Amino acid sequence: MKETIGPILRPQRRLIVAAGLAMIGATVVSLSAPLLVKLAIDRGIDRHDVHAIDVIAVMYIALVLVRPVLERVIVLCSARAGERFLGDLRVAAYEKLQELSMPFFEQTRAGVLVSRLTADVQTLTTFTRLVLVEVVGSVLLFVVSIGILITLSPLLSLVMLVSVPVLVWSSLRYGKRSRPAFLALRDRVADTMSSLQEGLAGVRVVQSFGRETDRYASYRRRSSAQVSAWRRISLVNIGFFPAIAFAQSLALAAVLVAGGYLERQGRVTVGTIVAFALYLISLFDPIARLGDWFSEFQSGRAALTKIATLLEEPVTVRGGELQLPERGELVVENVTFGYGDGAPAVASVSLRIEPGEHLALVGATGAGKSTLAKLLVRAYDPDEGSVTYGGVDLREARLDELRRRIVFVPQEGHLFSGTIAENIRLGRPDASDEETREALRRIGALERFEALPGGLGTDVRSRGVRLSSGERQLVSLARVALADPSVIVLDEATSSLDPQTEAAVEQALAVLSDGRTVITIAHRLSTAERADRVALMEASRLIEIAAHDELVAQGDRYAQLWASWQAGLVA
Repeated sequence: MKETIGPILRPQRRLIVAAGLAMIGATVVSLSAPLLVKLAIDRGIDRHDVHAIDVIAVMYIALVLVRPVLERVIVLCSARAGERFLGDLRVAAYEKLQELSMPFFEQTRAGVLVSRLTADVQTLTTFTRLVLVEVVGSVLLFVVSIGILITLSPLLSLVMLVSVPVLVWSSLRYGKRSRPAFLALRDRVADTMSSLQEGLAGVRVVQSFGRETDRYASYRRRSSAQVSAWRRISLVNIGFFPAIAFAQSLALAAVLVAGGYLERQGRVTVGTIVAFALYLISLFDPIARLGDWFSEFQSGRAALTKIATLLEEPVTVRGGELQLPERGELVVENVTFGYGDGAPAVASVSLRIEPGEHLALVGATGAGKSTLAKLLVRAYDPDEGSVTYGGVDLREARLDELRRRIVFVPQEGHLFSGTIAENIRLGRPDASDEETREALRRIGALERFEALPGGLGTDVRSRGVRLSSGERQLVSLARVALADPSVIVLDEATSSLDPQTEAAVEQALAVLSDGRTVITIAHRLSTAERADRVALMEASRLIEIAAHDELVAQGDRYAQLWASWQAGLVA
């Protein structure tokens, strides 16, 4: 964690040093007061030295005036350093998410990731603003107080040790029980956030099937689990704080009894006893405050651990150094790939796709065609074999080159909050307004979107809810037209559209396909019929590949699928 968090914290060193120096000054001021009381009693009152009392009083007033200035410096510097650190940490975490590969996102719930950048960062905000200052100040006060107590009276310091067994036992017990409790709390918070995110994202499905009660019950269970996690933390705290109070009372009583005995023997002065008692109270004060803030400290530590774990997540798909040619063959050579330890999703597949060719991938659900498409765009790297473009292994190509040359178009066009033009420019952020319009014009959709009340400036809202599914897909295709890739890997996007919208999308696809290599995951064999070649996958293997008419003429597995498809259309 040090290697991950250190570089983010390093730019705030000056502010941290300034806060630290001010904290040392404030600690010196706080610990000077009991010494002044000792001097006032021993020199002023016992010796009837009025002048000494006046001087001590002036010194005390000066310290009272200096302390607020130092505390202001502490708060300002620590708060500024904390906010900058958290801002950089939040950005670093989001940047890391952009670098991570598809396997990570398919294994991690979106709600958990949202929790990392919201609830966990908010916990750290409280930790850096308040707890960190309190903890560091309390530790410093504790250490210096111990040194002064030993200097004032080694004998009374030994007497004070009567409370140590209670302190050690309660602290060890608290530390052992608190850390797992707070880590469990962060997990329960993530579960609750995940349930909330899933419920909001799928609210239409929930309402369509009338399952509001079930979703409510699921969210309530996770919320109750979070409450139970807090309850366990409260029980841990309840066992710790009374033990601290008992140890303080025990130590103070022992010191007063021993101090009275030593004073009667002339071995300590009254001022020393009073100062020792004041220091003893201030000694347990940071312990008590550490206890008050330890829950927040542990919560902040757990949150930081979770975020650091995210930052340390390995990137499985890294870019190389080689440039990709503008055009070239896409070659899959003896590729095998599996998700985890299960059976391979793609097994020993080899095929060659010529520049400008349209290849349709067909097969039953689970045959491996979608996984093969992910390997072609390098969402994953094969376990065995290689995928090359223009003779360059995709693992050795620069990622920016790869994303520019090979583009994946999902079945459902995803839109972000913002205007239509902004969503299209996702394909090329530096595109001008005219280039954006030209991309729509090329796919025959410009007039359709200009007819909207806001034109291309229409806000599509979250996930593009203001547009129909066909319009969202047209915006997605306009992105591709603007990006102008050499290879398009397409998850067939027209199977759920009405005939009129389907015709518009088909026209846009025909324009995009002209002169480009296109690989289509075909859910309908009518799409495969229009392709140059058809690749049939079955049980993770490529079993047939040829032109549609040739495969039908062979009378094998594809011919059987085609016959079934035709029979379904007639029926």
